[in-house]
Amino acid sequence: MDTSIETRRVRDAYLLPYSNNTLLTYTYQLDRWLAWCAGESLEPLQVTRTDVETYIRHLHEELSQKISTVHTALVPVRGFYRFAFNEDLIARDPAAMARRPRLSRGVTDTLGLDRQQMRAFLRAGSERSARDCAIAHLLACMALRSSEACSIRIEDYQQTVRGHRILQFTGKGCVPARMPLPVPVLRALDSAADGRAQGQLLRGRDGQPLCRRGVYRVVGYLARQASISTRVTPHLLRHSSITNALESGASLRKVQDLARHSDPRTTMHYDRNRTSLDDHAVHSLVAFLSGEAGYRVDAALDEVADIDRPELPR
Repeated sequence: MDTSIETRRVRDAYLLPYSNNTLLTYTYQLDRWLAWCAGESLEPLQVTRTDVETYIRHLHEELSQKISTVHTALVPVRGFYRFAFNEDLIARDPAAMARRPRLSRGVTDTLGLDRQQMRAFLRAGSERSARDCAIAHLLACMALRSSEACSIRIEDYQQTVRGHRILQFTGKGCVPARMPLPVPVLRALDSAADGRAQGQLLRGRDGQPLCRRGVYRVVGYLARQASISTRVTPHLLRHSSITNALESGASLRKVQDLARHSDPRTTMHYDRNRTSLDDHAVHSLVAFLSGEAGYRVDAALDEVADIDRPELPR
């Protein structure tokens, strides 16, 4: 059998269980790897660990991709070879021990919206239209992904459990999810339904179900109306929802349930206050060592500003 045909067969078999956005992402990233192999005259089912590491350096150093982006690109590549190895199609898994740039979960460059910006965004949605108000509440208050919001049907939130209206939907990875609907969110959804008893909740002007691209456009428009200078996306709103929930005093476990993360470390990764300057432990330490119980950050900054700095040599 032609090797290229064999590679395609293994590729298709590996991707078979996936669907929707996961399938699109995995297909794109895996095909990028296969295209790179073709450009390097490498047979994908005969590559070595060194070849995989060369590809990793290509992504990180030559294409200047972020470490997190590189890790995302490697997920289907590693899965492809793990599948081939488990099916006895290759003698060794070349990606299993490939060295990758270390991904730090402690610091994130993404700064979510603060409480006032989130409130301004929700207010902009309320002033725009019933549909846009529903989008704003689903993303900012429920931490839904854009694809999840688009999938909501009116029938999905008609059930009442212990006095709570429940929203049921299929989340990332085809995992069923169930969340209670706070009154403001329920009102927004009912307004968007506009008396309908079934069908897709979010629709475009043509009456067809709204797509993810449409949600992105709505989010961008509402952010501009709210005078938010930051580029706002559905993912940033989800990030902001998680961060603000933590700031509100909700426990990590409860926020993990809100975000539907299987690993609490993923939830912590979203918490921008882990790198907060105002609440950093260094301030408490200095106050303790100096014996100043009333030590304040703003007063300390004033003192720093008053320090005479030596003139630099010309």
